[in-house]
Formats: sequence, structure tokens, C-alpha cells
Amino acid sequence: MATAVIWAIFILGCASAQRLESEPTNSTGRICRPVNCYRLDRLEAMLKDCVVVLGNLRVVLLEAHNVDFNGLRFPKLREVTGYVAFYRVNGLESIGQLFPNLARIRGRNVLYNYGLIIFDMANLKEVGLYNLLKIDRGGVIIWAVPQSCFIYTVNWEAIAPQSRHVLNPVEDSPHCNNDCSCTRNASTNYCWNIMKCQRFPDDVDSKCDPQCLGCKLANSTECTICRHYTYRGRCVPKCPVGTIVLPQNDYCITEEECKNLRGWSWNNTCVFDCKIGYKRENNENGTFCVPCEKCEETCGNLKIRTIESMQEAGRCVYVNGSLTIRIRYLPEAMKELRNYLGRIQEVSDFVMVYGSLTITSLDFLSSLKRIGGQNLRNGTHSLMVYDMSNLQSLFTENVTNSLKVDNGSLYINNNPMLCVNEIERIKNLFPDKPGPLDILQGSNGYSGGCANASVGVQLNIINETAVSVDFTHVENPQAHYSILYIHLPQGSRKVFVPETCSDSEWHAYNIPHDLDNNSKVVLTNLRPASMYALCIEKYDPKTKLLARSDIFNFTTPVGKPEPPFLLELVASSSDVVVLRWVDHKVYRSHIKRYELDVTLVEIHSNDVRARDHCDRREDYLRREEEVDFFRHAVVMRPPPDYDRGCESMCGVLSTVTAGAMVEEYFDVCSSIEHGCNNHEEDPPTNSSIGKFVRTLSLNISGPRNDFQVGGLAPFRDYKFRLRACSTDQCSRYARGVVRTLRSEYADVPVITFVKATEAGEISVEWDPPPVTNGPVLSYTVKVLPSVRYDEPAQLQPQVWCQSSDKTHLVVKYIKAKKYLVSVCSTTLASRSACSERQRVVIITDLEFGWWWTGIIFGILIYTASLVVGCLWRKPRDYSYEMPLLENMFVSNNSEPPSIMMSDFMPVYTIPLRDTQLD
Repeated sequence: MATAVIWAIFILGCASAQRLESEPTNSTGRICRPVNCYRLDRLEAMLKDCVVVLGNLRVVLLEAHNVDFNGLRFPKLREVTGYVAFYRVNGLESIGQLFPNLARIRGRNVLYNYGLIIFDMANLKEVGLYNLLKIDRGGVIIWAVPQSCFIYTVNWEAIAPQSRHVLNPVEDSPHCNNDCSCTRNASTNYCWNIMKCQRFPDDVDSKCDPQCLGCKLANSTECTICRHYTYRGRCVPKCPVGTIVLPQNDYCITEEECKNLRGWSWNNTCVFDCKIGYKRENNENGTFCVPCEKCEETCGNLKIRTIESMQEAGRCVYVNGSLTIRIRYLPEAMKELRNYLGRIQEVSDFVMVYGSLTITSLDFLSSLKRIGGQNLRNGTHSLMVYDMSNLQSLFTENVTNSLKVDNGSLYINNNPMLCVNEIERIKNLFPDKPGPLDILQGSNGYSGGCANASVGVQLNIINETAVSVDFTHVENPQAHYSILYIHLPQGSRKVFVPETCSDSEWHAYNIPHDLDNNSKVVLTNLRPASMYALCIEKYDPKTKLLARSDIFNFTTPVGKPEPPFLLELVASSSDVVVLRWVDHKVYRSHIKRYELDVTLVEIHSNDVRARDHCDRREDYLRREEEVDFFRHAVVMRPPPDYDRGCESMCGVLSTVTAGAMVEEYFDVCSSIEHGCNNHEEDPPTNSSIGKFVRTLSLNISGPRNDFQVGGLAPFRDYKFRLRACSTDQCSRYARGVVRTLRSEYADVPVITFVKATEAGEISVEWDPPPVTNGPVLSYTVKVLPSVRYDEPAQLQPQVWCQSSDKTHLVVKYIKAKKYLVSVCSTTLASRSACSERQRVVIITDLEFGWWWTGIIFGILIYTASLVVGCLWRKPRDYSYEMPLLENMFVSNNSEPPSIMMSDFMPVYTIPLRDTQLD
């Protein structure tokens, strides 16, 4: 039967579809009109270059074969504003093969409550729409696909939340390998096949532009889905000047492009029909929407069973006939009914609502003013409400006070949650009084706790997880008493009664029969800082009546808060670490401040010396090139009880080091025998190591969710502890360890003394680097014979390694006149950070001897000069004649030539008086 219905729908759709060509909207693709295709050649022609299908995409290809789809792809298609339906497309093995980039199905129109329909596909192996992120409206139906795998490995609830999904049950064939290996977290381990993992719009792995809801991993600005508007293939916060909005998909287009789509510009939007209260008017200047009076639409009989039928009734104000509503199961039924039936003011015949599981009230008929009763149901009834399992109320107070019923009676039966007092409010509105069979006694409200249990209740808060319930009751040995209580969502203003929630959300405590008239029960294991609703329920098996007391609300004390959750612990530079965190949802409003302490992870010198760092292997030498990003960035996904940061909502991680991976949350406390409420160390006092932080303790005012710590030592591990504090108590610590980035200006030693002798002995002394990337592991001294600047440096230096605790070294090297000497350090981040080369000149023994000889000779000359001066001052007899003699000297061949000239020139003396002096 289902096959016949779907087949009929498709045949009618394809037969009535008009051939509508679309015009190019930009250089990257087209916005196309609805596609209804039953021929393969037409499919290629209609979808070529389409970026958006403005309407539904329906494909029926009965005579196609597998080879027909080879090379057939439409990679530009990103979005369909209506629904997507594939029916009996023979030969097709993967829908993702055709549409690899389809990301969004808006579902503005749905087919029988579904936005994605895949039906009777004999050759389909997988769905394969691995870029599909969102179905805005409607559920998913995948049926009659015998060869298909990977149907249940996709989280359809994440793609189309709050919708009904019907999936093919046959998926246990031997050829299917349905195991996903995307993540260790079962809640996110979903995949489209063995090669493609499922992506999510709020995936923090995608570091996307803020305008994106999803993007390509290789390009953060190439959005898969835009957050606001789309213009020329780019996501923008608002449409540029000169464009209008296409409301079906929030695209920014020009008025000319709107005309090409057979629409017109109105109120800065591209429309294809005027909204309610306006009518279409054409003149020589174009098409316009103008206000109209009494142009409300009159409809015939309305039968509301699907979202599609609700949409068709969206413009109805007057129903010339009957209104019949039956919605078996549609999770979003109340929202859709309020959206589309809220304009109905008058029904000429009768209103009938029955057999609907998800309808809890008739308040969606918010404008109803008259039920005419011209043609009555069964000849007697103008309003019939029956077999409504979860109906709790009828019309709103405004409708009840103004509703007029011209003819007929009322029929309300078998509505277990509808209390009789709700029925009594409208009984007098009907001209014909209902008979005994129209409203059977006990057929309504028998599960709703409509009777009031007369008990006195007093609540006494014991602590943040326990409350004492003291109540008095009338002794009745046959009656059963229970305490019902529920945890209310944070910030909820909704009135909760047990019928509005599932059984798993309400807790029941059965009161023992042996308690006396004054009973006291202690409820434990409550959540701190939480609001609860509580009532006493009484069931009398003799009368089979269920009575319930009034609902009492209470709030548990805050107590000790849960710790904050560290989303990001990221080293942004060599001395700065950025923290980002979120608070527990329950305690968020109670957090007043945070305590943060930072401690350097010490590396003792004994640990450094325990290994011979001068014995380095090749893999060790490559350590500098192999950067371990996990040490510099710790990024975690929060558990469900915690808020989600902007990174999760926007898909952006603002400061995470490139290459860092997002880790899944693991509850360590649950795996410890005594939990995490053990004793924790007190915060450290502030201290430093040089100019860097050794320990730091901070008190941070709330509310806030990020902090930046500076002044840290480069390439060092720091422990971070963060806890949240309420007015009275602080949580336990959230912990993390991260390593700062390396500094480019560190690790360089400073040479303080260097000397070289003629024998090739070189002495070097140095000071340790003032700033290091972690501890110094070793030093190396490099010596190279000095070469001229115009010579290529072809010689390799001789290297000597020294342990990190020594800062001097004497080495023996080949004899040379000059040397170039440098000292290098090896640290955790640097393989070899070297000082500037220093030039050293050799001092020989001969030069050393001449040097001392010159000093002694100078001292002797100085002494002789003093003696001669003293003697010259004494009176002495002088001879005015000096003998003319020939001086004979013995020459020393080792003396300079200037002294040896005495061999060739004799020396004479003449009387001083014979000289002629001016």
C-alpha cells in the first residue's frame, strides 16, 4: 500500500511538472527552479551548474542502468529549499555520487512529513551524502533498499532533529561492513561509509570563519552552510547594497535575477506570491503587492494529516465545510499547527480532532470565532474530540470566551489526560446539551490526576542533594501513595505535570503502607542548585480513581560547585598561554569568581645528567624539526552537562596551534574508586625563576570564560589548575598541562674567555645562556682554523661536547696561526644554538721572548740615561783636542745593516773649537 501511494505521488508530480529553465546568477552557478525528472538526459540538463534548487528535487528513473551514471556528477549543488526524493532510480549505487556537496535540505515543502525520501532503490549501496549537515524541516525515510549499507551509522537525529525517521530494517547482509572508526566517543562515532565520517554543523574540528555553520577543512572561509546570508558564493552578515533577499534560502540577488526566477521585488525581498493581507497587482511599472481589505481566503473541507496539508491550509481564514485533524505521530506537530492554522476564524460545518498522539492542546486554533454547524458530524455533533492520548487542554481562554456555536452538540471521549473541568468550561457554548454517551463518565482524565488529593505537604531542605518530605494523609488501608518529583530544566518557565514528560524524567517513590498518618520520606541523590517539582499521588484500587496534590516547587542549595571544564589550554607564544573554559549548566548562575594557579614543572639537574646527551643518535638530532603539537595545545569537547563555548557554536577555535587535535572527554572521576572529592593541595605562593614565572596564584572575578597568562618560561611545561567558586564554596580543580612555544632568541651561550697557544692548545670559558628553551642538556665547543673572507668555508669545525654542568673546556687542536671558536648549547627545543665566532691569534715562544727583551732593554736605557745626566752636571776638565784615531770594530753578522756600516766608514774626532757654529 505504501509503495502504491508513493508511486502515485511521484507519477502525478512528474506528469504535472512544468519545464522551468533558470538563468545564471553569477559566475559560479545558477539558482534553479524545481526539478521533477524521469529521464536521465533531462536530469543532466536541468541540474547543470545548479548551486541551489529553489523548490523540490524529485527523481524517478525506471529505465536507467549502472553505466549511465558513470561520470555523472553535480558538484556545485549545495542546497535544496524543498524536499529531496529518489524513487526507483535503477542502477544508482550512491546518491552522494551525484551530489557530493549537497549540504542542506531546507524542507520548506515536505512530502508526507519527510524532507529526504529514498524509496525502492534496488541497486543502492549507500546514501553517501557525506556533506549533508542539516535538514531544516521534515524527517528521513529510507525504505526498500535491500543492498544498502551504512543507514544506521548516520546520526539522522543530528541532521533532522525533532522529526520522525523511518529507516530500512534490513542491514545485516554479509557484504555490509558497518563499523565506523571515526572517534572513540560513541556519541559522535558516525559515518557515511568506511572512508567518510559524518560531519556536524557544530564540530569544533572545523576551524571555520564566523559566517559559516560548516566549512572545508582545507579552507576555513569556504563555507558549506552560511550562518546569515549568501552573496556570490560567499557568506556575508547582511546583503550588500543593490541586492535583495531571496527568503527561501537567504541568498542575496539582484532584482534582475529575481525576475529571471519569475518573481518580483517587494519589501527588499524577492517574492513569488503576496503574503496574507496583500494581493498581487500588475501595471506598466511591474508587479507589486498592495494591501487589501476582506481579501481573506476561503477554503473548502480541510483534512489535516501531514505538514504538507498544514501548509496548504496556511492562508485559510474561512472554512466552507469541515475541519478534520488527525496526526498520528509528528514530533513537531504543535509548532506546525500553530504556524499554519492560527488564521482560521470560522468553520461552517464541524471541527473534529481525533487519534493524534502529539497534540496536547487545541490552542493552535487561536483565531477561531464561530462553528456554524450547518452540516453536523453524525447528524448531531459540531465539535468532536476523542482518542487523544496526550491532550491536556482545549481552547485558549480568549477563544473560549468569544466562541459561538450555531448548531450541534459536543462529543468528547477517551482522552485520558483531559480533566473534566476543561470540558465543563465549553459545555455551555453548545445549543444542544451533550448526552450521557457523548461524554462518558470516567472516559476523560482518568490518567491525568484531575482529582485533588487532600494532603498537607511540608518540604525541609537537608542539604544540596537531599530533601525531607513531611505530609499528612487520611488513613486508608486500601490507598497507595507515591511521591512524584522531576528535575526542571534550567530557566524553564513551563508548568510541568507528570503527563507532559516521559516516564524516564519523572521519579516515583512508593510510600510504604506501614507508615502512620504523619509520614516522612527523605529523597536523596538530588542535583545541587537545581529546581524540582513534586506532588503526592493517591490511587484508590477500589474506586480506580487517581488523585494528585498540588505541584510544589523547591530548589536545592548550591553546595560545592562542579569544576569548570577546560575547553582550550593553548600556548600562543613562547611566554603566553591562553585558557578557555565553560561552566557547568547547573552552577553557571552561581559562579562569582575563579581561582587559577600555575606551576612550573621542574626538571632537576640530576635528571638531566642521568643521560649522556653527548651521545646523540640521528633520530634524536631531528627532534627540533619534529614539533609535537599535542604538547602546545590541549583542546577538549565538553560533556553534555556543560555549556558550549563559541567555538562549538561557531565552529571556530581561535587560538589553537595548527595541527592540534580535539580530544574526547573522558570522565576520570567516575573511574576512581572514591571519586574526585579527595584532598587537594593549597594554592602556591607567587615565585619566579629569573624573570619568568615559577608559581603563580590568581583570583579572577566572574563571570568570564577565558584568561591569558604571560611571563612564562619558553618551552617549559606548566601545570594549570582552575576552579570555580560560589559565594561560600569552591569546586575541585580542573587540571591541564601545556608546554609553551620555543623562543627564537634563547639558548645562546656567552663566551667570556678564550686563549690559544702555539702548541694548539685552546682554552674556552663561557656563561650559560640568559634565556633557555628548557634546561640545557649539553654544550659543544666548535673550533675552525681561520680562513680568509674570500675563501669558501669548506672546512668542517672540530666539535667537542661538554656536559651541561661545566662552562669551561681546554682542547688540543692542530697548529695554526688563528682560530675561530664558538660555543653552542643543546636544549629541549634547540639542537644547536651557537654564539658568535670569536677569532683567536696564536702567541709564539719567540714573540714572547722578544717581548720580555724589549721591556728589559727599555728599563736599562732609562737607568743609563739617569746616570749620564747626573755625571754631566759635575765640573770636569775637557781637552780641546782629541786624537785622530781610526776605530776598529768587530762586526756582528747578526746585527742589522745600519750598525754594520761601521765596517766601511772610519770614525774621526776633531777639536770642538775648530768647528764653525752659528
